[in-house]
Amino acid sequence: MSTNRGTTHRTIILGGGMSGLLAAWHLQRRGLEIEVWEASPAVGGWAQTLSWPGPQGEPGFLERGPQSLRVGRGSALARLLRELNLELRPSSPKGPRWLGKEGRRHPSPATIIGLLQAPGIGPGDWARMLVEPFIPTGNGADETLHAFFARRLGTGFARELLPALVAGVLAAPPERISAGALPRLRCLEAMGGLLIGGLRAGPEHDRLPLGGTGALARALATAVGCVRTRRPALALEPLPGGRWRIHGDSLISDTDAVVLALPSPVVSELLGTMAPVAAQALEAIPRLDLRVWHSRHAMVKGWERGIGLLIHPPEGRGLLGAVSFASDDPRGVPGLIQVRTYVGGAFPVDPPLEAWPGVFGELQRWLPELSDPVQVREEPCPAAFPLMEPGHDARVAGLLTEFPPNLHWVGADRFGPGIPNLAEGIEGWARTLAL
Repeated sequence: MSTNRGTTHRTIILGGGMSGLLAAWHLQRRGLEIEVWEASPAVGGWAQTLSWPGPQGEPGFLERGPQSLRVGRGSALARLLRELNLELRPSSPKGPRWLGKEGRRHPSPATIIGLLQAPGIGPGDWARMLVEPFIPTGNGADETLHAFFARRLGTGFARELLPALVAGVLAAPPERISAGALPRLRCLEAMGGLLIGGLRAGPEHDRLPLGGTGALARALATAVGCVRTRRPALALEPLPGGRWRIHGDSLISDTDAVVLALPSPVVSELLGTMAPVAAQALEAIPRLDLRVWHSRHAMVKGWERGIGLLIHPPEGRGLLGAVSFASDDPRGVPGLIQVRTYVGGAFPVDPPLEAWPGVFGELQRWLPELSDPVQVREEPCPAAFPLMEPGHDARVAGLLTEFPPNLHWVGADRFGPGIPNLAEGIEGWARTLAL
């Protein structure tokens, strides 16, 4: 067993997913000596681009996490990509996007035509949406997503369209999710509302780093240069003077500070009896399991630019939606369409959809053009999504006051799911951190 004594302002970050890599990037730029411990063989956590050869062994890939990055003008993610000099693949026009509701496909309500044709939406609902710029800003209370959109766009939109839009992104009903789970909403409201604020902030664009979204994690790890894989942390021990000792696998390391960039249940276990109130609050944060199926099929005419389908729950019986690569996407296999299908989250799943044949049968109900797959691969995502329920922000603020000195916590459970939220939240956290 070896002992590694730390130096002044040395910080060890536990977790080499996107949260840990972002924390390392920002703290290193503030002059700290950083080391990142990652238990698994690869960095990135859910943000990994995995090899998946085609049926004849052709090069091919799938995304364990997001298929692309949503980049807003002037956002923390835009700044990060620019500073990393990460080459991005130009975005191309998207193919058809649908809402599955009332047993059939409808054009996506994200477009004007789709909104005008949206099922369950009438002239009164359209008129209510048009007055959104004149709706006053909320009073700061912790609303649900349903309450937020009902207040801004009307009850018709919140009832008829929002459930599918939210299920396809956050895998839960809008009534169970705090509006704080999507921080951009509050920013847009403060800028004049969703419409005016959106025009002022500029649109968000889908961007794909060459090499897939996992290229961002790899670029961060290379830039930071101090990531140690296959290095789990088994226990934390407080030392005199506010320092910490980390017990690993055949390794003990002392450090001035520790950043916990791990899922909340793991952080709770490490805190143990040192901070029991914080540990209990972290353990209580719900996390959702998601099942993701990747499949390759013969290309369908008209789908060359990719497709997107969101299903109004519970009509999908647990199937939330599907999305595909465009035919020219370098991650796919030429001549085939690669579909990614989402099942579960906070929604009950019918027993037949527990296995691929049932999932494919339900998928074909909405996408009958889809032929039998030539390849199928499941990527389970256990506890992948934190469920940020109403009151989440207040609970997080309270548990942070229970953390011992020089012990910090970052991650999706704190700042919201999605790489843009993490980039924004961790940049702000690092900027205000007292060193």
